[in-house]
Amino acid sequence: MSRKSTLSLGKLDQRADEEFVPTNAEDSTTIKLLALEQILDRPGGDTRLLKQKHVDDLAESISFIGLITPLAVDSQNHLLAGAHRRAALQKIEEEDPNLYKELFPAGVPVKVFDFEASENSLEALQIEIEENSQRRNFTPTEIKKAAQRLEEAGYKSLKGRPRKGQKSLKRELAKVFGLSEDRIQRLLNDSVQKGRCTPTFSPGIAIVTLEKWSSQIDASGAEALVGVAKQITDLLEELRKLDPE
Repeated sequence: MSRKSTLSLGKLDQRADEEFVPTNAEDSTTIKLLALEQILDRPGGDTRLLKQKHVDDLAESISFIGLITPLAVDSQNHLLAGAHRRAALQKIEEEDPNLYKELFPAGVPVKVFDFEASENSLEALQIEIEENSQRRNFTPTEIKKAAQRLEEAGYKSLKGRPRKGQKSLKRELAKVFGLSEDRIQRLLNDSVQKGRCTPTFSPGIAIVTLEKWSSQIDASGAEALVGVAKQITDLLEELRKLDPE
């Protein structure tokens, strides 16, 4: 009997159009919870002024769907990235302390980098830029759940620019998840387009996808991905039994 692979066959269709990105196994960050007052200002102050409209928008979305991306801090809890998010959290705590306690009963999630910003200002600046320009890959399910909660809060699927007083679901999701509005629209359309059949699992498509990933892993030469490469090889063997052509 062949060993059962830990890679999920059921997720392959969902990820077939995504690019494989090798992860850094030596990433020296951890995630922990901090009280909001424990998150200290950046040494030397912020590199850009806060925009109150952005803070207000973030506070509203966090109130409905939670904090999507943790703040980033150094080893002494000084803020590295997420000043607008922290200001939004402070706004929620001040204006609705009961909601804040409900959302963050044990503290605010933060990503901790293992260095002191006061001793390495260049690295701190690099982290700020990278953390504010990169977002992790969210699954369509996560985005659709967030969309459902925003719709319950009065956000609408609108065509064109929202009129005064209207709340655009697509625009808000794009800001929260760091994706284009077109990408958000395609993800939402997957579940509502009339006459569209639910995708079925295709061994052939899965094989092509896995072969592409395998080639990218080989090209990366990353030792940390040796185990993943073995899982892909095992899964390819199983899939080829289902699709001998």
